[in-house]
Amino acid sequence: MYPIAQWINAALDNNPAARVMTGCEHLPRTNIMEGAEDYRILMDLPGVRNEDLEISLENDILTVKAQRSLETPDGYTNRRLEMPGKVEWSRTFDVGGGVDTEKISAKLDQGVLMLSLPKSEKNLPRRIQVQ
Repeated sequence: MYPIAQWINAALDNNPAARVMTGCEHLPRTNIMEGAEDYRILMDLPGVRNEDLEISLENDILTVKAQRSLETPDGYTNRRLEMPGKVEWSRTFDVGGGVDTEKISAKLDQGVLMLSLPKSEKNLPRRIQVQ
């Protein structure tokens, strides 16, 4: 089984224990896709800026941490709050041995984080020559 299948099978979105571990009720919506040469992770992070985002890799565990702060502007009083003032998220993904960890890239555009995880050469399909 590819690591990507394990990520999907272990998705945290409907896991109550994950909500307790992260300290927030809702984790960012995440899509995980597999292409011929890489995996893509798309994560919905509205209101998050580049400086509020931390992505790290340690022992084949990719961790995405983000925070968003919403402040009440001067001269205004909160009358109804449906969005928390400060939110912090943390998601982890086990990339296993199937990813070339040196070539992982990330881009944040209009509140959507896109991570590209190129497959390692040993996991790419290849044709074996018959002699």
